[in-house]
Amino acid sequence: MTAAFDLGTVQDIEVIDAGLMNRNWRVTTDRGMFAVKQVRDIDAVAARRQHAATRVLAERGRPVPAPLTVPGGDTLLEYDGDVYAVTAWAQGTHREGLELSLIEVESLGALLAELHVDLAQIMPAAPETMCEPVTEPATTKDKIDRYMSAASARSDRDAMDEFVLDRLRLRTQVLAQVGHLRPDDEVEVGPCGWVHGDFQHLNVLFDGDKVSAVLDWDRLKPRPLAAEVVRSATLLFGFGDAQGLDLARVGAFVSGYRSRRELSDEALADAVHRLWWERVCGTWQLRRRYEHADTSCDHLFRSAEGLLSWWTGHRPQVSAAFTGRR
Repeated sequence: MTAAFDLGTVQDIEVIDAGLMNRNWRVTTDRGMFAVKQVRDIDAVAARRQHAATRVLAERGRPVPAPLTVPGGDTLLEYDGDVYAVTAWAQGTHREGLELSLIEVESLGALLAELHVDLAQIMPAAPETMCEPVTEPATTKDKIDRYMSAASARSDRDAMDEFVLDRLRLRTQVLAQVGHLRPDDEVEVGPCGWVHGDFQHLNVLFDGDKVSAVLDWDRLKPRPLAAEVVRSATLLFGFGDAQGLDLARVGAFVSGYRSRRELSDEALADAVHRLWWERVCGTWQLRRRYEHADTSCDHLFRSAEGLLSWWTGHRPQVSAAFTGRR
């Protein structure tokens, strides 16, 4: 790796544990610090497309680490069946969304809009609208039943299993009550464009009150823009429990976004409703626990359940925070 990317003489290597999909290291050499990634979440074609975008974004002055290259100009090293990429180490610290002032929140929303505008200019044309997949209630009920059976059958059932059983019983009731609110999957949703895909605090670094880096562009793809705005706000400004969302910060984030790019109330309201439904049907953390014996996302299930309970009881207020309608 150091030879291929001409990084210099290694002085220290640190494994970076954060992140669920790829493997990452901080490598210190006599030439500086570098972020080394084993790319596992996307294929080489998608990684090169991502690197082409981030290189141009960096050239435009956006806080995005540019990929380094090997001789010949490729941004990937394919070695022993694995794929690796390197950038300079991005300086800064992660800050929870709830730590940010309203002014900082507005600036963060504006930055996301600016990135969307740039991506529209440098990437291939995205469709103006698209149909979004929507989970059927019956599909969710089947998963709920499967994971309830798995939790009940464990010989070493623990507190997490008991929590899962309790929440899934409640989810069954909620699903029966709100099944008629399933969004239409035959309606074209838009406007669409290229999006970061996971714009949240673990992928944003700050230097003081300014964003110093936007990281992890592996989910770069065309999607409804409002979907990214809404998802990002819920990840950034959630309390992580039954307190739900900080709606003042949600409103400031959306206001900042709309100061740089137009996005209609209708698009935002639709995205809010679709994400709520996705939460109603979401069980991916339990797939990891019960199908792959991976407990690393158990805490995410707990926080997601807290948010879902609160959101289901505050749907009008959440929609109003995103659209500005009262």
